Amino acid sequence: MKDTLNPDKIYAAFETGGFSVDRIDNFHDGKYAEIRAELQFEKHLSVQNLQEITLKLKMIEENEGIHMEIIHIDMAHKSIRINFNIV
Repeated sequence: MKDTLNPDKIYAAFETGGFSVDRIDNFHDGKYAEIRAELQFEKHLSVQNLQEITLKLKMIEENEGIHMEIIHIDMAHKSIRINFNIV
């Protein structure tokens, strides 16, 4: 990913990695974005589920040339909030 100016590229990158993005915020500066994505798990996460999420996010980081920070995992709403920067 060269920049965050095209939200469709952000949606596509995360969908390819296995995440359905619900919302993108603060992407207009071109180097940073905040997303909220759906989690496809029940009311809790097992250690195995958390490892699966981590591996998927690591693949997206490597494939897209970005650095991610997990801000919040909300199992009540089955979502994850991630901020990322273009490397």
